[in-house]
Amino acid sequence: MYWVDDCVKKILENKKTAKYVCAAGITPSGIVHVGNLRDALTSELVYRGLKEQDKEADFIWSWDDYDRLRKIPKDVPEKFSKYLGMPVYKIPDPYGCHSSYAEHFEKDVEDELAKVGVHPRFIYQHKMYLENKYYPLIKKALQNRKEIAKILSGFKAQEFAPEQIDNYYPLQVYCENCERDFTKITNYDGENLVTYECKCGHTATADISKKNIGKLVWKVDWPMRWVYENVSFEPGGKDHSTPGGS
Repeated sequence: MYWVDDCVKKILENKKTAKYVCAAGITPSGIVHVGNLRDALTSELVYRGLKEQDKEADFIWSWDDYDRLRKIPKDVPEKFSKYLGMPVYKIPDPYGCHSSYAEHFEKDVEDELAKVGVHPRFIYQHKMYLENKYYPLIKKALQNRKEIAKILSGFKAQEFAPEQIDNYYPLQVYCENCERDFTKITNYDGENLVTYECKCGHTATADISKKNIGKLVWKVDWPMRWVYENVSFEPGGKDHSTPGGS
């Protein structure tokens, strides 16, 4: 049996739904290397396999352009270190040819994928977050933050101490003053009010039902989107399954 047929068989055995969603994606933090083509091709072929079984299917590609700039990649000027901690969609294009840092690297990949016959539906995560599409699920994650911390602790080489569980918040806030994520949540009222402080000295209390102030940390953000998009299939590498991995 061809591996695609095997994947499709397992999907259909384990999930009955009106539409089967195949997913992939990446953070546009720099030049996207050819290894990431594997994710695109894997999901594309499973998507085609589902279509061959006369199933309604969709292939979505998420650009995680609401992620922070963690480091300066090769070929990006060192002066861009001043943007560390900011979401990549807000940073200017280092080469001056696109509207943002994120878009510069996104559009290059989108053009190349089309050349090899891969045409996913692109989702730009900064738009999803800023439009507060995920509010109900962010609230659910905050309300269950200690349970999430205990689950994550079970997969760490060294478990969380009780105070770490008490102080765990799965939401990383972007400061409304300096626009960076050098922040710490100091209080959550159990409903919609989140209070945070930033290294820049700014403190604030925000109503997350009315506006977005940040994104879920990756290990919570990923399954949250599986729920939101009703994802049936997404490839993952061995790095995702190692101790401490996602």
